[in-house]
Amino acid sequence: MTSPRLFRSFALVACLALFVVSCGDDDDGSTNGQDSSTTIVETSSDTENEEQSSTTTVDDVELSASYRGVTKDTIKVGVVLFDLDAILALGVDVGFGDQQAHYDVAFDALNEAGGILGRQVEPIYKFISPVSAADSDLACTQLVEDEEVFLVLGTQRPAENVWCYTKRADTPFIGALQSLTDATFEESTVPVIHQGKSPMRTDESILAAMEDADAVEGEVVSIYGRDGVRMDEFETVLLDAGAESVVTTVATANEIDQVGLAQELDVFVEKFDAEGVTQSINLSDNVAYLAAFNRNAFATPVWTTSPDVLSEFWSDQGATDAELRLVNYVGGSVSPYESGHEPTVECVDRWNELRPDEVALANPGDDDLTNLGPVTSACFQVEFLELAATAAGPDLTVESFTAALDDVGSFETAALPMASVSSTKWDVADAISVRSYDESTGELDTIVVLEA
Repeated sequence: MTSPRLFRSFALVACLALFVVSCGDDDDGSTNGQDSSTTIVETSSDTENEEQSSTTTVDDVELSASYRGVTKDTIKVGVVLFDLDAILALGVDVGFGDQQAHYDVAFDALNEAGGILGRQVEPIYKFISPVSAADSDLACTQLVEDEEVFLVLGTQRPAENVWCYTKRADTPFIGALQSLTDATFEESTVPVIHQGKSPMRTDESILAAMEDADAVEGEVVSIYGRDGVRMDEFETVLLDAGAESVVTTVATANEIDQVGLAQELDVFVEKFDAEGVTQSINLSDNVAYLAAFNRNAFATPVWTTSPDVLSEFWSDQGATDAELRLVNYVGGSVSPYESGHEPTVECVDRWNELRPDEVALANPGDDDLTNLGPVTSACFQVEFLELAATAAGPDLTVESFTAALDDVGSFETAALPMASVSSTKWDVADAISVRSYDESTGELDTIVVLEA
């Protein structure tokens, strides 16, 4: 049975998760993307050359070389993108199209409008394999040591790879983090701005959605994921909320090993059945998970924040429409482009006008790119950079950038109609929505919007 046409580009994170189905959330402790031998050389404004130290005045604002990567005329930023050829070699064609162009169009719009307080933004691009810690470390070293960028935009997977910038190199990061843990924020010494939610706030969203559906009190709830500490904490919350009992299963199989993963999931699902599970929470991806339901003739509602159920290949490992009907997808803002959210529409329309060869569509067909999420993600990151760096003022440093987050507060950008940030809150998405299966359309498009 083939899967129904799903909303493949519901939001940025949906697109970013497309390749994760094959690559997996492999943060099992065996690797965290860090090499203890990597050396990061911090560079301060004292090392700027004499020419950069001169000042310029733009609309009565005096600009100077205030920090590494910041001159009187420019702000140099790094952009880390996935090597799509490396992802294709894993058997997944994510259909993103020209990632660098997504950012180029957004940067061009910013610079043509005058830049940030008169400074032009200069991007430096690095492409990395999503399963290569060496690639990530090398890009970090090149951007910080060789290019001396002020901050970095893009995607990191696993999320701990971002520590090379935010823990060891005094370099803020803005973008999307995958295989995220709360420690990603706790151990960063400078801002790591994540366009989604932290695990703690994600779990709060799941609980709110389940309680709204009367799916906690008196229920036997299973939790599946890879972070045992997070799951133990979630178990306590569920029991306090009235769950009869909680069955936790911690994944250990690497998702690149599809056979091993399937075998492990079969054992877990048999345990769910034996213990009378009535509600399931999946904190990992759903493709192999739902396929295990299918193999074991097990069925119970599934609560998940993994957007791979919005992709077209969620059923490739053996799940069918019957398993999709079980899913309650807890996400963020509901299709801001389709709902007419002005910053999102402006971003997408600009892209489509300039790149008619790679048009971004809300509901792409089989032969279309699934690039709406990456396009709006690039816009979000560039727009947030402008918001925070402008609030930091002409004396742009990591310290002034961090302090300025309190001034940014609540905001909206492309892809994020409802968001907020502060010097201590770095996961910015605030909206909560729930999608479930709609029998009339055959799609995951019945939507309940909860208060954030």
